[in-house]
Amino acid sequence: MCSAVNLLEILPPEIILGILLRLDAVSLTRCQLVCKFFRDTITQSANLVYTIELAISQQEDGQTSILSPKEKLELLRNQQKHWTQMRWGDELRYTMKKSGLWELFGNVLVQRNLDHSFTFVQLPSTHRNILERTWTVKPERPHIVRDFGIDPSQDLFVLIEVPRRLRNVSSPIYNLHVQTMSAAKKHPLAVESGIIRHSRHAFDQSTSFSIQISGDYVGLFFHDSAMQNEFIIWEWKTGNKKLHFDGDNLLSFSFLSERHVLFSTFTEEGAFELFIVDFIAESSEKQEYNSVSHGLKLALPQLALDVSPLMLTVRSDPSPHWAPHSDLKVPFYASHSDEKIFVASLWLQKASIRHLTFVFTLSALLPRLKTLGPISTDSAIPWEDWGPQATRMDESHRINAGFDTWACYLYGTKLALPEQSGRTSGNFTVHLFDFNPRAVRKAISDGSRIAEGSVSNIEHIELETSLCVTAPSVFRPGDLFEDEIKTWLPYRWISRTIPDANFSSVMCSEDSIIIVQDSTGVGACYRVLSF
Repeated sequence: MCSAVNLLEILPPEIILGILLRLDAVSLTRCQLVCKFFRDTITQSANLVYTIELAISQQEDGQTSILSPKEKLELLRNQQKHWTQMRWGDELRYTMKKSGLWELFGNVLVQRNLDHSFTFVQLPSTHRNILERTWTVKPERPHIVRDFGIDPSQDLFVLIEVPRRLRNVSSPIYNLHVQTMSAAKKHPLAVESGIIRHSRHAFDQSTSFSIQISGDYVGLFFHDSAMQNEFIIWEWKTGNKKLHFDGDNLLSFSFLSERHVLFSTFTEEGAFELFIVDFIAESSEKQEYNSVSHGLKLALPQLALDVSPLMLTVRSDPSPHWAPHSDLKVPFYASHSDEKIFVASLWLQKASIRHLTFVFTLSALLPRLKTLGPISTDSAIPWEDWGPQATRMDESHRINAGFDTWACYLYGTKLALPEQSGRTSGNFTVHLFDFNPRAVRKAISDGSRIAEGSVSNIEHIELETSLCVTAPSVFRPGDLFEDEIKTWLPYRWISRTIPDANFSSVMCSEDSIIIVQDSTGVGACYRVLSF
């Protein structure tokens, strides 16, 4: 009788390979442990190795690319090596426009010019075969643009038009112009007029906006000082409203999934919370957020008595299930795994202002989505029940006051933070954190150094050294929080000094680290370090 291994050896190789090609990365990894025959078959196939390494690096295959699996694998390995070592290639500089309006999304940097035109830059990538491309468009309407959002995958350009300041106007109209990035014309999939209209009960000249696009939806947050904050989600193709909140307890938002949105909130008791709502199931009528029927609240640690909460903002990039435009023909792109991170920027006041970065993954929240319900009487899920093992909270060192202004500091599983302090010998330094758990495990198995504690506790930063951090971050009881707080989410870390940069801000895209030199002189620019 033939053994199982011998039977495999007499089967045509193309049949075995065809079967293996149908398996996912986890199954292929398990097959490698079965026998030498499977291990050799898999490791000798560029296609199968590419599948495994895509999963480890939290990437998805670019279906429109014409490259072979072997060519894609080589590009992927080079890309991952350069990010792991924080070794960028070209540095590009783009002058900062004086209008003050900008956006970074989907590897495209946009700035408004003083003549009301917009300049778009497709940021390049050596390891994903993306060429730099620059173009300028000038919309015929609107003339008064206060903010805008983009989605390169849909050629989507949404401009916010505010009403002119008129006295005795009881219901000023705000217009969202749904246009194309390529030509600043009405988007072909938009409503008949290409304009979504929204009436407010009053005009507040100080209103600022946060706008995000996620697939078929656009979310708009009105940050007001003279009246209550307001938040709305529309289907941008039809103009139909899906969700409408008002109330000053809402602080910021980020799309969580194709049907869920995440908010940071401030309770009547003076505590910060996270709040999730199913905007597909929820009523589209205007309501206060604590009246929803399909939501839940997540508690954060209780602050110490002498600590005052100042602000909590939450962000994640890219939007759920986002993929680059097919015209780019990228070999691979950041996947929509459950390990995608969300970052909350937490500002507190004690003897001085203190800043914390609070990182959590999508996987920490997904199990909770099955328990959505009315929240009017429900208390928040206690911090101890969801937070310690699934999050990482650290205090920032010498964060620029404009940190939340340049809010695009994360992408996928990566987070970039600036520091210029005694720990860095006064040098402007960028810390790169990667919360990809598969990459952390692989790095440890490959012999990477393991830190004894959190990076925030290191007295002197040893530059150009990579560490894997699995030890907890610890806050002593009574310092910022009432009780001792430990958070355990593992990560890889590396830092590098950036020459000729002082007290700048940092942003992060899929293929770049961007140094924002926001000076008042002629040197204000975006320094794009390209990977």
